[in-house]
Amino acid sequence: MAYRNAIREGLRDSQFLYTLEHVPALLSDGSKALDELARNAERVGSDPRMRGVNIGDRVKSTACFSTVECGKIAAEASGLVPLLHLAGKDRLPHEATGVIRSALDAGLCNLLLVTGDRIMEPTRPGRTRYHESVVAIQDAKSMDRDCTVATAMSPFKYREEELANQYLKMVKKIGAGANYIITNCSWDMRKFEELIWYRDARGFDIPIVANLLLPSIGWARGIHSGRLPGVYMSDSLFALISEEYKTGKEAARALYHQRLAMQVVGVKLMGYAGVQLSGVETYEALSEIIDRVETLEQTIASRDAWDQAWADLNRLPDGRTVTFNPPGGLYMFGRERPAPGSLDALPDLGGTAPSSEEMAQYRRMSRIHQVMFDPGAIGAKALRPLMRAVNSTEPGKRALLKFEHMAKSAALGCETCGFCRIEHLNYVCPETCPKGLANGPCSGTDDNVCEFKDRECVHNRKYRLAKATGRLRDLEEVLVPAVDGTRGTSSWINYYEGTNPKVVRVKIGAGKKPKPEQ
Repeated sequence: MAYRNAIREGLRDSQFLYTLEHVPALLSDGSKALDELARNAERVGSDPRMRGVNIGDRVKSTACFSTVECGKIAAEASGLVPLLHLAGKDRLPHEATGVIRSALDAGLCNLLLVTGDRIMEPTRPGRTRYHESVVAIQDAKSMDRDCTVATAMSPFKYREEELANQYLKMVKKIGAGANYIITNCSWDMRKFEELIWYRDARGFDIPIVANLLLPSIGWARGIHSGRLPGVYMSDSLFALISEEYKTGKEAARALYHQRLAMQVVGVKLMGYAGVQLSGVETYEALSEIIDRVETLEQTIASRDAWDQAWADLNRLPDGRTVTFNPPGGLYMFGRERPAPGSLDALPDLGGTAPSSEEMAQYRRMSRIHQVMFDPGAIGAKALRPLMRAVNSTEPGKRALLKFEHMAKSAALGCETCGFCRIEHLNYVCPETCPKGLANGPCSGTDDNVCEFKDRECVHNRKYRLAKATGRLRDLEEVLVPAVDGTRGTSSWINYYEGTNPKVVRVKIGAGKKPKPEQ
């Protein structure tokens, strides 16, 4: 059965999008949640203000009801194509592409493709693998170029490296084929506006949907204590929500809903294409929020009026206005909006530079690469036949793999993936990222620290080196394929034999459409 794609229509016709969130239940909870999904989806389908259901993926656990199966139920009940969140976490490339294929075969062609957050419960021996979003976008578009692909982005970063990396990767995702962007959640409205300003200053013709979170006391406690990676809540906002909670359950609930509705009005005025509301999981709750938005819009018709209303709503008992950013938090722009089309690259965000050790290793690895691997180099001409000869016997193959690992592991963190990508990544091995991401970071960093909390985000080093060597464009344009089927083999042999997948550069050219360059 063909379902109406109201999400695609809304993006095409610039009609503001509302979708209802559904988080698939644990399998152990039984099928009652599927009945509730069908009930909500049916109501959504009868309300012209709503464009469908958006369905999470492996949010509570990997042992949840299938996102694709939930999507089929939502489509059948509502008559509308839902938006499926498909995460790459704990999925090998063939598993991730299999899920995408199953969605497309079912006519579920609206996909939010994300890498996914940290897996807390490993499901197989060895390291947990993540199929990254940039590659997933390319996968989906290769299967169905007309599918509507959303991608995630978090402008809510306050240090130079993590902020720059989010914007650089956003451009790369556009180049890979993303049709629209969905933000992470926050209450920092200046950051929401910063993203719109940057999009317009770069001349990108791509819709952006704001992910907003219902700020209840339960969510606030978890976020303020750092349990939701990549999402920041200031002390003053937490204090205000805590004070509101003391007014009683119903009064507090009304204040939380009013704050969310006010955010919706704000992002509409900024030029967002729609909202995705986390924590609003029933038709009735979403309908109430939309009613509140429509009521607010009767009296708040300008940005100045909204600014005042937002400040009044977020005022502490002592009269101070809530601050939403950490002390000293970095913003890309001042208070003056850049002119549309005035930027052709990321603006300079500060004085961050690589350490002397980082720069020394970059130069050392660059020289080694030039000698050993550059086409036409004397070293490459000599090593190619030698390595082929060594690799022609089983003992030689094992010895070569062991030697390669010894030579590279201490300096680079090599895990013998068989597809060495460091020449495209400023000689930073992507295997040192806990998720193994080569095309840029996830959105789970906090204050430059990895979501896994045990290291600085390795993509920060990549950014510092790219900035120092004039290669920031690479972080926007170079699309690095996934490692698929080569782990435990020699990357040197694979390189010399020419069996590695092709790394391509894609530019956003005139009209801001991706153009493959190589």
